Amino acid sequence: MAALRRYTGLLVAIIVVLVLVDVVIAGRLVANRASLPPSTSNTAQAERQAAHPCNHGYYVSQAAHSKKGGGYVSGIARSNLGKDGKCTAPLPAQAPATTKGSDDQT
Repeated sequence: MAALRRYTGLLVAIIVVLVLVDVVIAGRLVANRASLPPSTSNTAQAERQAAHPCNHGYYVSQAAHSKKGGGYVSGIARSNLGKDGKCTAPLPAQAPATTKGSDDQT
């Protein structure tokens, strides 16, 4: 019975030491996280969007991401949107109708 008490005391001591080590490690992790600068993922994403090229590909990409179907994307791709280097026109709700001679092959 004395041996059991000795092992129980040893087990309790080991558990206490492990808990203290865990508290120290958690404290250091919290301190390191608090000293880091704020996440730049939002600002980096905003910079990427602000730095997009204003060209025809921008409109085609936006049409593809709108998930309105292949016909819509094809219509935007055949249009003249962005071919003047300006991105001021909003993406139309429906793809512009193109005529046979409206494709600008430049």
